[in-house]
Amino acid sequence: MGMISEERRLKILEILDEKRTVTVKELSDVFGVSEDTIRQDLKILEEQRLLRRIYGGATRTKRGVVELPFTLREMTNREVKEAIGREAAKLIEDGDSVIFDASTTALQVARNISSELHVTILTSSLDICINLASNRNFNIIATGGTLHPPSFSFVGPQAENAVLNYHADKLFIGTKAISVDKGYIADTFELEAHLKKVMIGSAQEVILVAESRKFEEVAFFRVCKLDCISKIVTDGNIKEETLMALKDLGIEVLIGN
Repeated sequence: MGMISEERRLKILEILDEKRTVTVKELSDVFGVSEDTIRQDLKILEEQRLLRRIYGGATRTKRGVVELPFTLREMTNREVKEAIGREAAKLIEDGDSVIFDASTTALQVARNISSELHVTILTSSLDICINLASNRNFNIIATGGTLHPPSFSFVGPQAENAVLNYHADKLFIGTKAISVDKGYIADTFELEAHLKKVMIGSAQEVILVAESRKFEEVAFFRVCKLDCISKIVTDGNIKEETLMALKDLGIEVLIGN
């Protein structure tokens, strides 16, 4: 029941991304549920600051300002993220030390690490810790810190200080937005963005895992310049001109299928 509700709420946001405004009756007809159920969905999404309720319906809040909850982000384009995760996990070798941020795409990379490899993993992601805990070949270190519920991540000074104690072979990070023209990646949550900066300084190689649609998004807090990134693993919908621009910057692009 819970998952069905989450999927419906995600679809409501997708409809609002296209139409900007929608009525309760329209949504009730689309999903085949009662108007009271839709009103409850809209109430929950408004509490998460993802939309604004208006008389008889709702309108979308400005994108790039509000952080989408983890449960909704994980379901968004899941098959694409899984493909990216499978491709990116091939970059991890036996004996590697690896840092993961708390992005949903980094989670897919972690889930696809070969269970035969012996790797040391440092992560700010509670979900990654839980998903990998049963594998005895993985030495898992959690950063600790203040738990940020929308992303199931640890943030703040304690998390940052933990990362500063290590230097890893590889870092896998996600992002909310990529601007090739301006040459940076950005996030919607300041503490998450700052932690990613610290992670970048604590890794030999920085690998960005991101859906191609992130090249069309905007976000407020800059994380790093694109020249900090060695590789980008994305999907096949990336535009040819974007692909060429990244190659001109010396960034290797891998496509997950």
